[in-house]
Amino acid sequence: MDDKIKEKIKNWVLIIMIASIIGAFVLFFLGHYKLAMGLSGFFMALAYFISEWTSDKNADYVYRSTNKNKW
Repeated sequence: MDDKIKEKIKNWVLIIMIASIIGAFVLFFLGHYKLAMGLSGFFMALAYFISEWTSDKNADYVYRSTNKNKW
């Protein structure tokens, strides 16, 4: 994938995450508790997915850089 496309995707995901957490707080303080909980659940699921993907990517990089000379 092109680096420009990767940066655009990262920026949009960051914007979506910030908007969802801010929206959850606003909805919570306006009294829409169920919607706020749903939106915060979406934020947590998105954050979990991104953290797991990044962790796997880093572990794969370390494994490949450690074992590239063994074969």
